Amino acid sequence: MPWYDDEPVRGGYPDPQLLALSGLERMRAGFKKTMPAPPITHLFGVRPIAAGPASVTFSMPCSDWLQSDAGVYFAGTSALVADGALSGAVLAPLGPGQVCVTSELSFNFLRPVGPWSRQLVCRARTIEVGKTVGLAEGLVEDGQGRLVAHCTTRCFIMSMPFEPLEGDPPEVPERTYDTPDPYLRPLRPGSVDPDEYDRSTFLEIVAKRISGESPAPFVELFAITEAQGEPGTFSISLKATPWVTSPAGSVFGGVLAFFADLALTGAFSTTLSTSETAATLDLKVQFLRPVWPDGRKLTANARVVHRGRSLAVAQGDIVNEDGKKMVVMTSSAAIRTGGSWGSLVVADEAHNDEAMAAPKGRPAGPNDS
Repeated sequence: MPWYDDEPVRGGYPDPQLLALSGLERMRAGFKKTMPAPPITHLFGVRPIAAGPASVTFSMPCSDWLQSDAGVYFAGTSALVADGALSGAVLAPLGPGQVCVTSELSFNFLRPVGPWSRQLVCRARTIEVGKTVGLAEGLVEDGQGRLVAHCTTRCFIMSMPFEPLEGDPPEVPERTYDTPDPYLRPLRPGSVDPDEYDRSTFLEIVAKRISGESPAPFVELFAITEAQGEPGTFSISLKATPWVTSPAGSVFGGVLAFFADLALTGAFSTTLSTSETAATLDLKVQFLRPVWPDGRKLTANARVVHRGRSLAVAQGDIVNEDGKKMVVMTSSAAIRTGGSWGSLVVADEAHNDEAMAAPKGRPAGPNDS
C-alpha cells in the first residue's frame, strides 16, 4: 500500500477569521504561528521566509525525493517554490477579504539543479495589482545564489465575505509527529541510476518505474500511479490527495505545474536516443479551474509538436477523471547529442565545487556556467 494511502495528511489550513486581515498580515501570520503549515510544507519543505508590502520570499530544501531517477531535478521543480512566492507578492498589497487565485505561471530556465544545489529560493516582487488582476515576477536561485529560473504569474483577484476579527488571531500550536516528514525520509536503495539511461530507452525505464520494480523518488513522493507513451506522446497520472494541497485547500498550483512539466519532459524524452538528453528551456501553465483533493485521478497528456535536431516543442493538458480540462501547458527543450544524464550531474557538481572554493563575490549569472 502506498504511504499516502496509509498515512494521515499532515498540516492544516488557515482559520477563515484571518480573512479580516490585510494580505500582508495574512502572509506574516505563518511567521507568528497563527496559521498552521499547509500539507505541501510537510510534503516537500516549502515555506515562506520573508514578506513585505511588495515582495515575498519562499525557500525549499533540495530533497533527494524531488530528483528523477537520473539524479537531476525536473525543471518544473522550481514551480514548487515559486508559486507561493509569486502569489504571495500579489496577495501582499490586498485588503481584508480579498484573495488571489493563480491563473498562469510562466518560467524560463537557466541551469540544471538537483540535490547538490542544497536549496531553492524564490524572491518575488509585485508588478501591478488592480481590482481584478495582479501580476508578479520572481527569480529562483540555488543555495549558492546562482540563478535557476525567471518566473512570472497572473492572478485573478476576488473579494470574499468575512467576519470582523476581535483581538489578535489565536496562536496555533505546532504539532509534532513520530516520523520525519516525507521529504526528509531515506530513499529506497537503487532508486537513482543515471547510467541506466545509457543502457535503456526512456520508455523501457518508465515501464520499470511504474511497475514498482524500481520507482523513481518523485514517483513515490507525488503519488504517481500510471505512465505510458510512444514516440512523441506521453501521459502520466497521479492521485489528487490532500498531501498536495496549499493553504487554500485546493491542489497547489506549483504541484500542477510540476506535474505538467513531468508530462512535457516525458514527451520530449520519448524522442531521444540513448546518446541524447533534453534540457527544458521554458514552461507556461494556464489554470482553467481549481483542482480539489478528492482522491481521484488526474492525468497529464503531452505531445511533441516539433522535433528538430536541437530544439523540440511540446503541448498538453491536465484532465480529471471526467475528462474535463483543468490545465493547459506548453514547453520547449534544447536537445543535446553526445552526452548523458550522468555527465550532466557530474559537470554541475564540479561547477559547484569550484564555486564553493572561489573567493566570494557577486552571485554567478546565467552566462557564468
